[in-house]
Formats: sequence, structure tokens, C-alpha cells
Amino acid sequence: MKRAREGLARALSRALCALGLHELEVIEVRIGFGPSGTVEKVRCRRCGYRGARRGRA
Repeated sequence: MKRAREGLARALSRALCALGLHELEVIEVRIGFGPSGTVEKVRCRRCGYRGARRGRA
């Protein structure tokens, strides 16, 4: 029963990533001045997706 639950949880988390709902962690932050502002490099803990996003301020 436990193995089936783990498989279901893994499938659900992969489905969320496929929909674009990643579990992101910040890898690197670059602070800039002017219109560009701060840029964060992020990685998804579940699927390994890497990307960049505008900083939180």
C-alpha cells in the first residue's frame, strides 16, 4: 500500500510540473540597478527545470 501511495504522489507531482506548477528553489541572485532590477536563477526540485525570473524586489 505504501509503494502505491508513493507512486501516486510522484505521478501527481509530475503532472503539476507538466502544467507549469513547479516547486522552485532559488539557485543564484544577481542584483542590478535600473529597469532590469534583480534576476533570480531558479530550479524545480521535482523535475529539474531551470530558468530565470525577475527578483522579488
